[in-house]
Amino acid sequence: MNKRAVGFALLCVACVSLAGVYLVRAEGAQRSQPPAAKTANGKTSDVKAAAPVPVSDIIGKPHVTFRTLAIDGGDAGKVALAGLDAPDGPRAVTYLKCLRVYLAAGSGICMDAEGGLLNPYRAMFFGPDFSLRAVQQLPGLPSRARVSPDGRYGATTVFVGGDDYASGNFSTRTTIYEMATGTPVGDLEGFTVRNNGKKLQSSDFNFWGVTFSRQDGLFYATLGTGDHRYLVRGDLAAKTVDVLRDGVECPSLSPDGTRIAFKQRTTGPQTHWRPAVLDLATLADHPLAETRNVDDQIEWLDDSTVLYAVDTGFGPPGTWSAPADGSGQSKLFMTDADSPAVAR
Repeated sequence: MNKRAVGFALLCVACVSLAGVYLVRAEGAQRSQPPAAKTANGKTSDVKAAAPVPVSDIIGKPHVTFRTLAIDGGDAGKVALAGLDAPDGPRAVTYLKCLRVYLAAGSGICMDAEGGLLNPYRAMFFGPDFSLRAVQQLPGLPSRARVSPDGRYGATTVFVGGDDYASGNFSTRTTIYEMATGTPVGDLEGFTVRNNGKKLQSSDFNFWGVTFSRQDGLFYATLGTGDHRYLVRGDLAAKTVDVLRDGVECPSLSPDGTRIAFKQRTTGPQTHWRPAVLDLATLADHPLAETRNVDDQIEWLDDSTVLYAVDTGFGPPGTWSAPADGSGQSKLFMTDADSPAVAR
């Protein structure tokens, strides 16, 4: 081998080594300094948040866990906490950076996009001190996350085809996990679907938006097939889901277990969802005061008020509240925040 060839080979080795160092450092920098979060219309929020406080100042009292969208200090996308008595007051910011997060009874799921090059999406399972318990790779773009009220089970929904619910041309994968270990215990596509006691089967089944009951192993979700968006009730132990009624997307069970908040598709030239609440005893529903488009899985602040994220298309994105009985009007609950989970 001549000197030029040797020199070229050494140069290649040096370049690869430097590239590896750069990638490691870049990954570390991204974890500590994530880019500004973008809203659905590509805008970023620039509203100044209150000075951060330690997690211990908030975790012991009623609070809301959420994904902060404030860009100050490079915290956009990180999991944060705020007291329910002052949701726009001092916030505690953790190291976890997520596209979707949910926390209940000290067990949390953070869905992010900082995995491997070929499979970037993952679910990180964490405990009450926000330390990681387990990590599972996800087969697609994160969409929804929920944890059961007792912290035992968690669920994720991802897009494995398409990237939104408006087009109608999408495919999802919804999985239920043991939160303590991150072990998958059920893929809803493998469950038996029943409608009025008869088995229902179709190749176009898509499930999304799990919400858990306080009754062990009982949950609700949306089943999409054809033009239908069914509310289904599932039994994790029996691996069955039963159709309850049509026209319910991204259900969220109330703390008292009697009602389902959901996004209701409205008629018009463009897909538009309005938040609504359904009575499980009668399966009748009513719309809420919010008339803007709400493409979110709603959270319950308490038995009389719901929370949801709205991107208005201008100004900072935020989380809004509305009375669950359909009265009153919507109000801004938190600026620069989405993916709320309330710890009562």
